[in-house]
Amino acid sequence: MINRVARDLKRLVGLALPGVCFGAILRRQRGWGPSCTVSFDCDFPRDVEAVSEVIGLLEARDLRGSFACVGRWIRTFPDEHRQIVTAGLEILNHTETHPNLYHPGYDYARGDDMARERFNEISSERRKSEIEACHETCVEVLGYEPRGFRSPHFGNLHVDEVYPVLADLGYLYSSSALAGSSVSGGLPFRHTSGVLEFPLSPCPRHPFGVFDSWHSLGKRNGAHPESGEMTRLFRQYAELILAEGGYANVYFDPRDMLDSGELVRFLDCLQDSGLEVVDYGTLATRAELEEGDKGHRAED
Repeated sequence: MINRVARDLKRLVGLALPGVCFGAILRRQRGWGPSCTVSFDCDFPRDVEAVSEVIGLLEARDLRGSFACVGRWIRTFPDEHRQIVTAGLEILNHTETHPNLYHPGYDYARGDDMARERFNEISSERRKSEIEACHETCVEVLGYEPRGFRSPHFGNLHVDEVYPVLADLGYLYSSSALAGSSVSGGLPFRHTSGVLEFPLSPCPRHPFGVFDSWHSLGKRNGAHPESGEMTRLFRQYAELILAEGGYANVYFDPRDMLDSGELVRFLDCLQDSGLEVVDYGTLATRAELEEGDKGHRAED
C-alpha cells in the first residue's frame, strides 16, 4: 500500500513538474555519455518483416542498433533474423513466446496463438524456461549467443528474479527497467547478480513513462502523434544530454516507426546529434573495464 501511494505521488509530481523530474533523472546519468543506445522490439511478425528495412536505414547512416527478438519468431522467420547477425548488430533475448502478447484492441495482436499470460505472473520456473529456451533458439537457429535480455513489456512486468537466470547464462546486461521508477533513479546499475541494467529513458514531457514508439505513436491516443513531434522531442533531449554528459536509451517498434515515417526523421536527427551511438554490449564491456580499473587503483 505504501509503495503504491509513493508511486502515485511520484507520478503526480511528474505530471505537475515534468521538466524538473526529467532533469533530475538526466543529471544522475552523468559520466555515461554523451551517448545513446537504440533498440527495436520485434514482438510481432509485422515487426520482424520490417527488420531488413530498419537495418538498411541504420547502415546508410553508419549507426548501431540492437534488436530484442522472440524465440518463436526466430524459428518461424530465420532468414529475417539472420540479417541482424550478418549485419553485425546485437540481439537481445526477449523470451521464447513473449508472454502477454495478446491484445484485443489491435488486429495484429488478436490471434489465438498470441500468449496471454503476464510475464510477472507466471511461475519462476516458467520465466526461467522462457529465457533459456530463447537463448537455445538463438544458438541453434542463428549460431548467435545473446549477451543481454529484455523482459516482455518490461517496466512493471519486469521482475528481479530474472537476473540470476541471466547471470547463469553469462549475460552481461538487461534493459528492462524504466528510468523513472528504477531503484537507481534512471542511472544504469549493477544488480547483485553482476548483471548490468540499462533502464529505458523517460519521455521529456512524461518523465515516469518511457520515450518509445508505443507511448508516442502506437497506442490509441498516443502522446506525440503529430508528424515529426517525436523527433523534435528527441532533438531537445539530445541537446540536454550533450550539455549534461548523460545517456539516452530509447526503444522502438519497427513497424510503427516505419509506417509513421518517424524512423527516418529520428535516425537523421540522431546521426547529426553529436551523440555517440553504441550498443549495450559495448557499454557493458566499458563498465566492466572501468570498474576493474577502479579496483586496481584502490588496491594500489
